[in-house]
Amino acid sequence: MCETIHDCRSVANQIIWRRIAAQKPTTHLQVQKLVYNCHAWMLGIHGKPMVYDAVMAWQYGPVFPNLYQSLKHYGGDPIDILIDLDALGIGESGYTANQLSIIEQVLNIYGDWTGRELLVATHADGTPWQQVWTEHQRNIIIPNGLIREYYGKKARGG
Repeated sequence: MCETIHDCRSVANQIIWRRIAAQKPTTHLQVQKLVYNCHAWMLGIHGKPMVYDAVMAWQYGPVFPNLYQSLKHYGGDPIDILIDLDALGIGESGYTANQLSIIEQVLNIYGDWTGRELLVATHADGTPWQQVWTEHQRNIIIPNGLIREYYGKKARGG
């Protein structure tokens, strides 16, 4: 089966919906890092991206700018509703078993981490963010190939 690649805000809604249903407050920072982890582990394990949006290296780690624009009004407050994808002209497409499995695994592993803990993990030595981050440059893309290599190595126990 062909893997559909999604808008980052669609993946965010998958996470937000599950977190609201579980009555677990989730901040914008957490959603950014959880979507990134879904994308990264999909690349590392299956060799295919989860989202088609470029991942940018910003000061606080990997960021999807479109997702940032959709959620920035929350600041550090919990997100209480899904992103209105229809209003953004984003059609919702189905998720494959592999994609749903990655989302569930990411939430099982990282779902209860604070935004700060997730941020620290993405800033660790050798991470894709750390490899490309430059303090005085903006909008540096973290290449999918770099993410795939790093998370593929982690998936293989490296």
